[in-house]
Amino acid sequence: MAIRDSLALSQEQRALQESVRTFLAEKASPGELHSALDTQPGYVPELHARLTSELSLAGLTIPEEFGGLGLSQAEACVVHTELGRALYPGPLLPSFLAAAALLAASNGEAREHWLPLMANGSVIATVAAASEAGHWAPGPDSVRAEHAIDGWRLSGRRWYAIAAHVADIVIVPATTGTGTAMFLVKPGAAGFTVSRQLSLDMTRRISVTTLESTPALLLSEYEAAAASLARAEQELLLANAAEAAGGIGWCLDATIAYAQDREQAENPAGSFQAVLNSCVDMIADLRDVSASARYAAVATADDVDDAPEAARTAARRAAESYRNATEAAIQLLGGVRSPREQDAYLHYRRAWSTQQLLGGPLADRAAD
Repeated sequence: MAIRDSLALSQEQRALQESVRTFLAEKASPGELHSALDTQPGYVPELHARLTSELSLAGLTIPEEFGGLGLSQAEACVVHTELGRALYPGPLLPSFLAAAALLAASNGEAREHWLPLMANGSVIATVAAASEAGHWAPGPDSVRAEHAIDGWRLSGRRWYAIAAHVADIVIVPATTGTGTAMFLVKPGAAGFTVSRQLSLDMTRRISVTTLESTPALLLSEYEAAAASLARAEQELLLANAAEAAGGIGWCLDATIAYAQDREQAENPAGSFQAVLNSCVDMIADLRDVSASARYAAVATADDVDDAPEAARTAARRAAESYRNATEAAIQLLGGVRSPREQDAYLHYRRAWSTQQLLGGPLADRAAD
């Protein structure tokens, strides 16, 4: 069966979708979300622990041999869509990226030690791969790795590291004398500092990571390192495309609810035609983005040749459509001073800041 013929959610995937949506609706109300954003971690650790333990989302794509569920990017797409819909601020996305990088690493001992801990949610991980310009590809400003008597040490700086302020381990690509390699760093290590990076997105903390002769564990070199970095990069593209689909879905539901509220109050929602046009556009974008994200996820799971390009295409399309949907929602909800209006602005910020996170992967590959 062709991949495009298998894009409909299976019964198991629909059950997963429903369980995640129900959990977030019951446990992560908009009020609780807004309150959590002002705290030091930017999310509720207790809620995150329940999400990872009760639904086992931290180990969703980690193989069963490492204590995970062993599911594919197709199931991860379902989860990311629901997380994006709810603007969930917890550190699930960065752990997905780090797990992808570790799974492709050649250091078997590191995989066997860290993946089970990540799968059960006891360890939070992230990837610090972007330059100041947002580029993931190695360049003149890459982190430098030097091999000393006591092991590898890294020096340099990486930007746009998601949830690095709460991470237990950080995966860092660096340039050695013979090429690119992947390393694991513990935030408590000497010379490693994390500082918050300003971002439009209030629901996702990103940081600048600085390494000054910081001890690091070698994970991969040469082709294995390139594969590890590419795998994490592709996970980011897939996740953001799926999150955008969830965000567009929220914008559509909010617009419909707004129109219904105004109708019940016998106060027509401004221009009915404007509301109708927005809904039509959002429905079309939602179908297009969802299909693109789903295809890219299934293609990646099936290791299809065009999977990397499909992921890039889906991310580009999703970012633009998400931004358009949030702008339309704000235009309709502006001045209402309701919780939905506040959430619309949060989605708007998420949509624009996603461009920063995707700037590296998309820009790097656009030049190929």
